[in-house]
Amino acid sequence: MTDFTSPLAITSASRFNALGFGVPPLPPVLLELRTTMQLRLQDSFRHLPAPMRHEASAMVEAYSGHPLEFFRLFYQPVWSFLHWVLVDTPAPMDQTVLDDACTAQALGLFLHLWDDHLCDGQLKTTQLSLQVRTDAWAAYLAAARRLAQQVGADQALVDEHTATYLAAIYLPEPLRGLDDFCARFERQIAIWTLVPRMFGRAVAGARAGEDLAQILRAFSNAWRLMDDLQDVEDDVLAGVESAVWQVLDSNGRAAWSACHTRSQPLGKLDPDSWAALDAHLQATGCVGQLLAITGEWLDNAATLADTNHWPSLAAEIRAHHPMPMAA
Repeated sequence: MTDFTSPLAITSASRFNALGFGVPPLPPVLLELRTTMQLRLQDSFRHLPAPMRHEASAMVEAYSGHPLEFFRLFYQPVWSFLHWVLVDTPAPMDQTVLDDACTAQALGLFLHLWDDHLCDGQLKTTQLSLQVRTDAWAAYLAAARRLAQQVGADQALVDEHTATYLAAIYLPEPLRGLDDFCARFERQIAIWTLVPRMFGRAVAGARAGEDLAQILRAFSNAWRLMDDLQDVEDDVLAGVESAVWQVLDSNGRAAWSACHTRSQPLGKLDPDSWAALDAHLQATGCVGQLLAITGEWLDNAATLADTNHWPSLAAEIRAHHPMPMAA
């Protein structure tokens, strides 16, 4: 296998990429679930010829830097709901429903990350990377359709979520601020919210399914904002109009543009223009504003979990509240 460096690797530390969520407990039962998801992902490679299958597994392993732990890259609530909802709403559940829900959610999470890095060039487009995507997509759809059939959901629901995801990724519409930014991101994670919509329905009815999907949307918006805060320096260099850019005033956007323009020939941030932008970020309180909105999204998700009598899921979400930014 050729050398592969994860696009997620942090190459230099800063006060921005030092930001992060609080860390909730990870009990053995969730470790077991995460391992099961990893096995379902690897199972999607099983049709590849042996050399390609081994290299695909090695590439996925390199993403996280730990054997069999690709899903440690994802904050717990986007997959742990498969456990907590059943803990808090004891209900008979056919094992095949659990199996298909686990498979589809694992592959939906994987595909969103893989597609993102294929499209932005962080992951080299090769026959292997494309075939991995093809096989994972086929396995995702198969598991999602089986799940829909088992829980009595219309197959059109699967088509709706996949079409929403593909359209949002391929044809991102113009944005008019942070609300539009978050609404678009919700569409871009439609393959994350299909399973909770059907799984919640199987546990406690259609309303619970809609609420569980909304819990994941709200939590994921918090994650999106946190991720953009962590990546602000990379996004300035790349010229990405991130969540941070969305909350800047006209002077801040001008400083962002100037820093991007002056940094491009250098291949790294221009120190003077970055210092000017950083000073503007601090003076206007943009970072604190986004951290506060991140907390609001987390609170919304946790409150909705409480409303549905899922206190374990609510507690895990609240445990993610971010710490204040270091000076």
